[in-house]
Amino acid sequence: MSQLPDIDTYASLLPLDDDRLLEQNVPEQTIRRIHRIRGLYAYWIQFPTRSISEMVDYNQRMNGIKQSKAYEDVQLTMLLLGNIQQMTKDFARWRFNEMNRQHIDAAKRRGDYRAVASLEKNYIKANQLDKEDTPDLAYDQITPLQIIPTDDPTVLGLKKIPNLRGTIDKLIKKYTQETAHIYDEAEDIAYEDIIDDTDD
Repeated sequence: MSQLPDIDTYASLLPLDDDRLLEQNVPEQTIRRIHRIRGLYAYWIQFPTRSISEMVDYNQRMNGIKQSKAYEDVQLTMLLLGNIQQMTKDFARWRFNEMNRQHIDAAKRRGDYRAVASLEKNYIKANQLDKEDTPDLAYDQITPLQIIPTDDPTVLGLKKIPNLRGTIDKLIKKYTQETAHIYDEAEDIAYEDIIDDTDD
């Protein structure tokens, strides 16, 4: 898959109508992609459980584009507008917690403390409060590996060949001279077409 275009550029252009996009001399190709992203977002809101591959298939069918470009569009949509499936899960959690709280209040008013205990147990389980939080990984403190190109074989545990460059030059000169006469002695060879006279 090719590298995605500048996300910030698309984020700034996405809310603009076509007249504004044309005023800013936005290329036609970019405008078409913005239209596709808007269409994907509208489709995704309508069908939030669609998988990425289903979104890609939909994009290809509706816009007649190649699969790689359809994947780029879906990825851009997710980056620009958020993962709807994740937002749907967050909303479902919020809705569950809100309804659970209302049920607990109602159970308390009735004096049904057995139901309260059961509902609180469901709340703990649904929000995974009985599990330890995963520690935040300090990604910002990870130092990237510094790779320095070298032609020194000793870094691999190999012996260094003394005067390697000179040895290479000698070998090039030797074999160039040995093969030079082959090209000098080359000559054209006559040939004739073979006619296929066999019976079918």
